[in-house]
Amino acid sequence: MFNIKNKVSLFVRAQCAETGPPLGTVLGNLGVNAIKFTKEFNDFTKDLPSYFFLKVHIFILEDRSYQFSVFLPSTGFILSFVKSLKFIDKNRKHYFVILKDVIQLAILKFPQLSLQKSLPIIVGTVVSCGLFIVF
Repeated sequence: MFNIKNKVSLFVRAQCAETGPPLGTVLGNLGVNAIKFTKEFNDFTKDLPSYFFLKVHIFILEDRSYQFSVFLPSTGFILSFVKSLKFIDKNRKHYFVILKDVIQLAILKFPQLSLQKSLPIIVGTVVSCGLFIVF
């Protein structure tokens, strides 16, 4: 087993890693094949929307191989992109989220939990963001 030589933490858009600067420069200077990393990262994030900025930890081993971990953005950040409808009531703006989007978000954020346990967590975040859920 190899020891970790370097650790790099950065934010990369899902499906949008490119071999050019700055990512390619950072990885190249550490001896990592940037083309291989970008292909693996883009394949790993192919099911996520491209507007997600993901926190990525890249662990570079002594033999110049690497392993990476990807962390999803916060629920509030994701909700800012799934505002489905906007209803204007006189001088107020009300934002709505479709229930289907809330369920998908619960599954995405908490794949290890049942929907019965994860849905109240997401609903609490939706309410605290001042959003309404519609069917």
